[in-house]
Amino acid sequence: MDDEKALLFIREEIDSIDSEIIALLESRLNLSLQIGNIKKNLDKQLHDDDREAEILKKIDELAILYPKEDLKSIYIEIMKTSLSVQQADE
Repeated sequence: MDDEKALLFIREEIDSIDSEIIALLESRLNLSLQIGNIKKNLDKQLHDDDREAEILKKIDELAILYPKEDLKSIYIEIMKTSLSVQQADE
């Protein structure tokens, strides 16, 4: 396979992975909305510092190539979006 074909193939693979990531983020957001509704029913605050810390701690414990601080930044944004959507759903 020449380099041009390899480049196209790899980009197609990345596009496929990006589609999967978006679908997973949508699924996560839907679950987050369910959690928000349950918390409202239980009269609990939507924001949970302990849960966020737990998620970020799990990243620290992973044996991964992806830079952990970058991954934490991504997750912080994901969690911000989840909270924002939960609050808008009130």
